[in-house]
Amino acid sequence: MEVFNMNKRFFIFVCLVLAVFVLSSCSAGNVTEQNNAAKTRQIKVVAPSGATAISISKAMKDTAEIDGTKVEYEIVPTTDLIVARLTAQEADFAVVPVNLAAQLYQKKVPYKLTSVVTWGNLFIASSEKIEGWEALKGQDIYLMGKGLVPDIVFRTLLQKNGLDPDKDVNLIYLSGATELAPNFLNGKAKISMLPEPVLSTVLSKKPDTNVFLDLQEEWKKAFGLSKAGYPQAGILVKEDLINNDPQLVKDYINVLAEGMDWINENPKEAGAMAEELELGLTADIVEKSMPGNNIRHEYVKDVRKELDQIFEIMYEFNPETVGGKLPDDGLYYEIN
Repeated sequence: MEVFNMNKRFFIFVCLVLAVFVLSSCSAGNVTEQNNAAKTRQIKVVAPSGATAISISKAMKDTAEIDGTKVEYEIVPTTDLIVARLTAQEADFAVVPVNLAAQLYQKKVPYKLTSVVTWGNLFIASSEKIEGWEALKGQDIYLMGKGLVPDIVFRTLLQKNGLDPDKDVNLIYLSGATELAPNFLNGKAKISMLPEPVLSTVLSKKPDTNVFLDLQEEWKKAFGLSKAGYPQAGILVKEDLINNDPQLVKDYINVLAEGMDWINENPKEAGAMAEELELGLTADIVEKSMPGNNIRHEYVKDVRKELDQIFEIMYEFNPETVGGKLPDDGLYYEIN
């Protein structure tokens, strides 16, 4: 009987040991699964086509993963699609016009502006040999973006240079930048606003085009800034990502910033890369357009003066361009 009890106790002991082993194995398996899940999580980066897509092209080519996180990229043809991605909170990072960032902020869409990456890419060109603002008086001028940044910038500069945009010139708005080149090349538009890289496309086909106003330099002169241009597009980051993984945000923004430095320093290679990525532009056009694309990464903490200024100008033009009221500090996330 005593032997039976000893065997029974031994059997129970073995069962307990096995149970502990099984539970430990399961626990270790769960930890492994959690670690694997962390390593395979993904972020999405969205940008519109054109200069903004070029601005993130180096990251698109080289950075498919960062800090154990996969990175997915999407280039969309219209700003409306960017709005859709952000409203649905499908993007973690997005390159957007700065006034769109303000509008989304006023609507409480949970994103923060971390940086400005493009500083204007607008030029006024003519098929005739004319110079200066006074030459625009009484002329038809073709442009795009009625009520948007290109329109606001041009109207503001007309006024700064003594011209009434509603009386002294005839502004003819086309639906988008893609319509500007054909209208200019076929002779319908004698004077036109041409953004880069559209301008470089036009110059490749009509080398005698007279580019007589660089609106970025004109903005600098009008407002006494140290650098040419105005905040045009910046990087929005989802608040959840900022709160949950600020180091990832900092590391990835640094990747974008370094990539922008690289494409400015290596325009020929940047052109080849953009063509390889199928951004809709040939290598030679991207290379030629790089100076005029005006891509320059600046953290918001370093350019608040410029941002406040452009928002105030837009608000005076039409409060709805910045969402009905001037944005406060809550729009920004400062990376140190």
